[in-house]
Amino acid sequence: MKEQKKLNKWLVLCGVVLCNQLVVAQSIEKLYVGMPDALNPTLSKQNRLELIEYYKSGHGDSIANRFGKSAHLLTLDSLNGFVQVKNTPSSFFAMKLFRLNDKPVLGVIRTVCAPVCQSVIEFYDTTWKPIPLQFTMPKAIEWVNKTKVDSADLDLRWVESILLNSFVSLSFDSVNGTIVAKNNSVDFMSDEDRKLIAPLLDDKPIRFELLNSVWQRKP
Repeated sequence: MKEQKKLNKWLVLCGVVLCNQLVVAQSIEKLYVGMPDALNPTLSKQNRLELIEYYKSGHGDSIANRFGKSAHLLTLDSLNGFVQVKNTPSSFFAMKLFRLNDKPVLGVIRTVCAPVCQSVIEFYDTTWKPIPLQFTMPKAIEWVNKTKVDSADLDLRWVESILLNSFVSLSFDSVNGTIVAKNNSVDFMSDEDRKLIAPLLDDKPIRFELLNSVWQRKP
């Protein structure tokens, strides 16, 4: 009897998980196609629909955007609710579906590389109303390895002054739902400063996870 109850609970749990996955699979593509054009002005609704349909039918992963340039669908992960598109040769769009307090939430990352890559991130409900979900963009100085600075016998304040201009790009990890931040600030420096500063920075990206309705940096 106890084993039967355990089995029933397991089946119910599997059913809930499967239903959630099916909802995501059915909605992420429709949400992307139906999003307001103002959030992704390079591609019209018709462009986005064609891009998805061409990809799913195996006829290609690219179309011409509104300006006649190629746009490429880089990732379509229906199971994990994730879409990533290269809108132009120098701009990227990413959208990820999360759950917050048992409600679906959309994260949108827009990245421009001109030429150094920099991202902005915003959050919406499924009707595309903005959500004030707290995310603090990391600054370049957060990648400074103070041990390396001490070993190089440099003034930490001077190093931080060189890194006042922060260029940070973001991406979604579609599987575990984290936000990954990459520091691109050295690409903005002169060759002389880059040779001095780059060895003092950690290469590892910074990850953020959603805990208690706040994006918190992972240890």
